[in-house]
Amino acid sequence: MKFDRKNNTNDQLKKLYESLLFPRMIEEKMLILLRQNRISKWFSGIGQEAISVGITQALYKDEYILPMHRNLGVFTGRDMPFERLFAQWQGTMMGYTKGRDRSFHFGTNEHHIVGMISHLGPQNGVADGIALASKLKGEKKVTVVFNGDGGTSEGDFHEGINVAAVWDLPVIFVIENNGYGLSTPSSEQFRCKQFIDKAIGYGIEGVQVDGNNILEVYNTVL
Repeated sequence: MKFDRKNNTNDQLKKLYESLLFPRMIEEKMLILLRQNRISKWFSGIGQEAISVGITQALYKDEYILPMHRNLGVFTGRDMPFERLFAQWQGTMMGYTKGRDRSFHFGTNEHHIVGMISHLGPQNGVADGIALASKLKGEKKVTVVFNGDGGTSEGDFHEGINVAAVWDLPVIFVIENNGYGLSTPSSEQFRCKQFIDKAIGYGIEGVQVDGNNILEVYNTVL
């Protein structure tokens, strides 16, 4: 893996490194709590931190992000208070949903994060709506929405991208490719060789980056 710092300053590199450490340290703690039966569930994103962190750090704080349940780096990257995050995961009243949910099904307008939707795909249409509002207001902002391998096979995914393409909406559709949609190999979901090939059919640009290389992710989005 080759790391090209480009024009990033030492402070920027330190910030990226620090931003990578937070979600990994939290993940390790939460997995211990899960084994101790002190939390009911946890969707681990260990090994995928560079994607969430790199993208979040490249955006302005007032640009909306629609993460999935393995994008802890988005939440920590937006400087959400740790005490409220842990309260959310442990289902207490201090959490963002006041104990109604113990996972990543929550968002906060203060930090410009829209919570995920369990039946994958619909968040892409929501991202279109946010981007359309920004465009109508004349704001130069982008909206970022995350998808996994399996979510790309949902009808909502195709509709979301098609509308964004036709209406020329400022949306970045991120696909985290780990080769599987839950337990279904990507090769059994589609015939194209890679996910960016799908962009051709919608008339938009598709960019492939190494999701484990935070500088490549960061500089591409930046």
